[in-house]
Amino acid sequence: MILYTMMPQELIYPHEEEKASPGLMVSYNGIPVLAEQEDGFNYRIVRVMSTDPAHFLEPNCTPGTKFSLT
Repeated sequence: MILYTMMPQELIYPHEEEKASPGLMVSYNGIPVLAEQEDGFNYRIVRVMSTDPAHFLEPNCTPGTKFSLT
């Protein structure tokens, strides 16, 4: 594969330690999301992992939204 770009190689191919993202796949309101644990049972949505386009339009399921799994 040949990439014709002016971007530095570090932006296209991140370092190995940056690839591993500590996350947890959970279902939030029936929508599969990748969440990051903040403290205890509190989580923050990192990415919506659904294949349904309507799930990306849900205002309560956007990246950065905090929720609790209690």
